[in-house]
Amino acid sequence: MKRQNIPNIREFVWKIIETDISLKKDLNRGIINVRSLAKHILDEQKITASLDSVISAIRRYEKAPKNKETYSVYRTLNHARIATRTKMSSLLLKRTDDVKTKLGRPDKLIDYQGHEIIRVLEGSQALTIVFDRKNFEKIKTIFPKSVILEENKKVGMIEIDYPRILKKTPGVFSVIYNELAENNISIIDALISSNEHILVIDEEKLLTAFEHIYELCNN
Repeated sequence: MKRQNIPNIREFVWKIIETDISLKKDLNRGIINVRSLAKHILDEQKITASLDSVISAIRRYEKAPKNKETYSVYRTLNHARIATRTKMSSLLLKRTDDVKTKLGRPDKLIDYQGHEIIRVLEGSQALTIVFDRKNFEKIKTIFPKSVILEENKKVGMIEIDYPRILKKTPGVFSVIYNELAENNISIIDALISSNEHILVIDEEKLLTAFEHIYELCNN
């Protein structure tokens, strides 16, 4: 029998589990060997996929919220667009009136015509600005040392643009954060605005973080 190609391994594996009540119960009890189950699915279903991809799908099923939204989280991710921005830097600043006044005129900080970038991630006591590394010294000198809490010259950004259904899909952010945490990747800062999600990541981990999120969005 010819093996079939499956465009979405995760969804395929999850449907197998969801429709097999005894298998679902045993997985929830933790009494099934994941590797053995993955091999069984490959042999039984005759699909073209790697053993690791099936194992990954099973493990993610075990950690996913068990409700009617289980699949919709990944369907939402499947329709997201993801991009990275490299060679960035950041400043963590006290949230003062003077700082906010200066940030209120971003045209004085960067060159929009030259496609330079600045992002402001604001909290109640402090805020982070992320901008092109080439502008680090120029922007740093705009603020007095007394308001600069932390600086980082080597960060990158992952920008995720979700479909509108995001607002009706609980659990999307937790899936991404759990994926990064499992792979020992810390999020320095994050911003969520409508359907846009910005993650600030240490430059050394940026590519790895992108690869893991890209896999979530394309499986």
